[in-house]
Amino acid sequence: MSKSGPKERILETAARLFYTQGYNNTGINQILEEAKVAKASLYQHFGSKDELGVHYLKAGREEWFGGIRKWTDAKMTPAQKLLACFDHLEYALQQHNFLGCKFINMLSEIGDTSPLMSKEIIEHKGKLRDFMKAFIADALKGKPADEIDVIGDSIYLLYEGAIVESKIYKETWPIKKAKKMIKALLA
Repeated sequence: MSKSGPKERILETAARLFYTQGYNNTGINQILEEAKVAKASLYQHFGSKDELGVHYLKAGREEWFGGIRKWTDAKMTPAQKLLACFDHLEYALQQHNFLGCKFINMLSEIGDTSPLMSKEIIEHKGKLRDFMKAFIADALKGKPADEIDVIGDSIYLLYEGAIVESKIYKETWPIKKAKKMIKALLA
């Protein structure tokens, strides 16, 4: 546990617990006990468990894009940058024991019970889709816009599918297969 203040300790603890045991299986009292903070601190900084969930998702988006940009910035061509997104995914899933995507996991738990968290999830997925589609558009310059759009969405869906399948099998073969399909789509 870091030597941070109560707000940071609550968020760090909640993030770990939400990701490893699930949002619905994590109670406020467990978060407070493990973060070693008083209940008043939670409500002072976050207001509710849902608001804490929103902060968790926002922090997760910042962390994810910080990581993926390190991988893509190290590459030269748009195709290499796109494939680096999948390399980062492979690395991240292995580092986190194939627990999957915190956004997909959260959505599967909350359904449509929290519009604020649902909004964060949609924003994250939209940003990721746009991030990847920019590389695809650069890699496919000269092709018709509708073709680039279909290929872009196809590759984004390969990415999302690879996340889920890697979680199911606890292996990286879905990501490796997706990369092979991407090379064919970009050819």
